[in-house]
Amino acid sequence: MIKEQDKYLKLVSILLQYPDDTLFGGLPELEKFVRELSPGEQKKSLEEFLCYLKTQETRCLQELYTAAFDMNPSTTLNITYHLWGDSEKRAGALTGLRQIYQDAGYECTTGELPDYLPMMLEFLAVCPEARGIDLIRECLKPLKEVARRLGETALSYSKLLQSLIDTCGN
Repeated sequence: MIKEQDKYLKLVSILLQYPDDTLFGGLPELEKFVRELSPGEQKKSLEEFLCYLKTQETRCLQELYTAAFDMNPSTTLNITYHLWGDSEKRAGALTGLRQIYQDAGYECTTGELPDYLPMMLEFLAVCPEARGIDLIRECLKPLKEVARRLGETALSYSKLLQSLIDTCGN
């Protein structure tokens, strides 16, 4: 049986991906999964974010997402960048993450780097007992600062990240 927190992490991993037609087409199913969660702050934050998504035009949200996460290094979803910038230490962490995923049988099929936050969250959701999980938890430490910076330009994403921080205890 899938634990409540694993469901939550999986949902957040989906909601933090680029908002394309697949995301918008899947909103009814995502809403169904959120309704099945136990009452609490996690459920409330997901409901609020889904409400926000439903009020946005796809193109406007895509522009916001790109500006917030792709064009601004201080809020990138490639989490190891916040810890090590473009250094050899980051390269080592990326290699380590890739190995953790491979050892657990988790396939990275998106073409993203292994430190892409939605990928890391999905991995935590589907492989919560995997060896090397401590490295992933270490990589999540910069989220508080990313959420703070996003609060200036992308408040709904900032609130979603803050909920994630509260859940993960970072």
